[in-house]
Amino acid sequence: MKKLLFLTLSCYCLNHSFAQFPSEIVDFKAHTQNPVFEGTGKKTWDEKIRERGYILREGNTYHLWYTGYKNEPKSTKYLGYASSSDGIHWKRHPQNPIYRLDWVEDMSVVKVNGVYYMFAEGRDDVAHLLTSTDRIHWKEKGNLDIRKTDGTPISQGAYGTPAIWYENKTWYLFYERADLGIWLATSRDLKIWKNVQDEPVIALGPDGYDKFAVAMNQVIKYQGKYYGYYHASAFKDWREWSTNVAVSNDLIHWTKYDRNPIFGSDKSSGMVVNDGKQFRLYTMHPSVQLHTPSPWEWLFNGTSTQSWTSAKSDQFPKEGWAIENNELVVNKGRGESKAVVRGGDIITKKTYTQFDLEFEFKLAPGANTGLKYFVKKYPNGSLLGPEYQLIDDLGNKDIANDTNDKRRTASLYELMEPNSRQQKPIGEWNRGRIRVEGKRVTHWLNGVKVVEYTIGSPEFERAKATSKFKDVMDFGMPGGHILLQDHGDEAAFRNIRIREL
Repeated sequence: MKKLLFLTLSCYCLNHSFAQFPSEIVDFKAHTQNPVFEGTGKKTWDEKIRERGYILREGNTYHLWYTGYKNEPKSTKYLGYASSSDGIHWKRHPQNPIYRLDWVEDMSVVKVNGVYYMFAEGRDDVAHLLTSTDRIHWKEKGNLDIRKTDGTPISQGAYGTPAIWYENKTWYLFYERADLGIWLATSRDLKIWKNVQDEPVIALGPDGYDKFAVAMNQVIKYQGKYYGYYHASAFKDWREWSTNVAVSNDLIHWTKYDRNPIFGSDKSSGMVVNDGKQFRLYTMHPSVQLHTPSPWEWLFNGTSTQSWTSAKSDQFPKEGWAIENNELVVNKGRGESKAVVRGGDIITKKTYTQFDLEFEFKLAPGANTGLKYFVKKYPNGSLLGPEYQLIDDLGNKDIANDTNDKRRTASLYELMEPNSRQQKPIGEWNRGRIRVEGKRVTHWLNGVKVVEYTIGSPEFERAKATSKFKDVMDFGMPGGHILLQDHGDEAAFRNIRIREL
């Protein structure tokens, strides 16, 4: 009975995150016609667009408000409007820009009792309010007056990227200050806003993907819970942004999705829209891109190895690999004792070309292993493909003092080093991710993109030419199996899933 209870609790812990974040609101893939909306690229007021626009669907019409500007220094950011019958093909309004009196960007729009309320960021990143009854003509209502919990004004400086939620005659305003946290203030009259607490309700970190910036995009209510979609940066210079999600029962206490970001590589300022049948997600910066639902396929969910087979036969290894406590373990107990018989590498039964692969891994002290993709069998019997390296960066005796970072965890083994160290201490779980979109491949570690390359590019070919794979003609070319390596050391894997793109 105790063993059964332990397994039940273990399975609950593994799947709790997926239950809190239903697939239909977090799992999306890029639409083939992206971008669906962007700046004109010509010398117009909306030569370029930026930051967070906002989309409302009413009836059969999608309404998009966006920020346009000329590609020149100190260009004023104006408000534009476009509409669409399918959310893909958009028509700009002939009166654009529809508001010329002030700077408008990072808008959040809600309709209450026939009135549209737009909370937007103005000049100097100060939030202000506009209202409209027809979506086109807007009236300025002034900057938002936000107070601390004791009623005194918040300190001077920027307070921008407002995101609004309205419920039970109460307005909930999420705002950031220099993107260093997300605060929450409430109001009943839209005149005075009071913080629910004087600390952020969503803070930076602790993981790397949102270590340097966070700002709320949108709040929705789904299946009795609140979901906040926010953008963030893993970089101190904010050179790249991502779209992330968190969940709350009360709008104050938030739990971040442990598989954030749901979109990276500057697909930021994301928000979801219900199209009448399902949710779709739009990212807004630096162009509007549509993402549609994309279900995952489990390669290992804690109970079965049916997606895998031995690299040497058509059966799963009888020794060396095992399922223990909902984990796929290799060489458990081996360590220095050399106590088990090795099972050899395992590969997926299916092959994959364009995909998004997620997995969690935990290494024993000093361990060295790897995950390979595009794996092909060559005439000499070898199975080769690019490798997402998995190794104890600090404790493996072969690389502990090595300056060759192309052998570190999450590197493209022997070809490209990770741009930052994101590995958690040995004994803790790490999250790996590999995305192949077109010819672009990215490696992620604990939510941070650490490797990016283009298949067949001069950079890739130069790296290959100086590696042990220089004579493998089609090495790294798309299409092949996923492989988990048995390198003789102890490692564990869980929550391995893939979706084809």
